[in-house]
Amino acid sequence: MQFKYLNQFLALNLYVFLTGCNPQSKDLEVKINYDHLCVFTDNPKTRYGFDNSIIISTGKIDRTREFKSNYEQLYKNGFLPVDEKSCVKIPINFFEKNVVYEITLETNKIYHRSICVVDSKDNLGIKYIDPGKSKCD
Repeated sequence: MQFKYLNQFLALNLYVFLTGCNPQSKDLEVKINYDHLCVFTDNPKTRYGFDNSIIISTGKIDRTREFKSNYEQLYKNGFLPVDEKSCVKIPINFFEKNVVYEITLETNKIYHRSICVVDSKDNLGIKYIDPGKSKCD
């Protein structure tokens, strides 16, 4: 019986190791709709992760501190956010204006995007930020 659990433990660790070493990172699409961000993969081949779940998280980009998430949500056995109609909705009040945030969506692959919520002429918009940058310039 103990041998069975050891095999399962080793198989799970091998899966995590191989998944972590596999460069599967893709760009995420982000739009503003009313009072929330609409986040989706724009990839019809998106599939669930290991346990039929997806995880979305966001956090400020601050190169002087350790990454800290300001929003995280787990979805199990639900929809897959492959287009704007099926997107994951994140309330806009989690985002300060003109601050760089990293948004990560974990499915069978890892999708991410660095963004700023910008205010131009009383309209909120999204600006994609190049990797490695920490300012909305």
